[in-house]
Amino acid sequence: MGAAHEEIRALGGDVVAVFQYRAESTFHFCRKRGVPFECLGDPDREAYHAVGLERGGPLEYMGPSAAVGWLKAAAHGNFGGAPKGDVAQRPGTFVVAPDGTVALAHYNRNSADNPSNAELIDAVRAAAAATPA
Repeated sequence: MGAAHEEIRALGGDVVAVFQYRAESTFHFCRKRGVPFECLGDPDREAYHAVGLERGGPLEYMGPSAAVGWLKAAAHGNFGGAPKGDVAQRPGTFVVAPDGTVALAHYNRNSADNPSNAELIDAVRAAAAATPA
């Protein structure tokens, strides 16, 4: 999402990442990787539970589909590093319109199943277009 951050902002959106680490760990994780948007820590995973992101099974975080995703990410220079927190916690991506409606809800099928930047940009564009001026 870092590569799409400026385009998302140009469309009137913003990006906030929520991690299951404490605030200090989250800050250092994002700073070390040059993440250009706000990163928040949620060690009790309250935000995850609020949107229905629960724990997955072993194939979701260690299976072949996840491994293929990690290899694709590594080919683009994106390395996740050593796992921290609950590796079974399912991730997700959400685009919320200014009126509070959810324009995109992506519940990952495995730890590497993220929506493309194009999908995110399209959802932000649609949310901006649906918002009254």
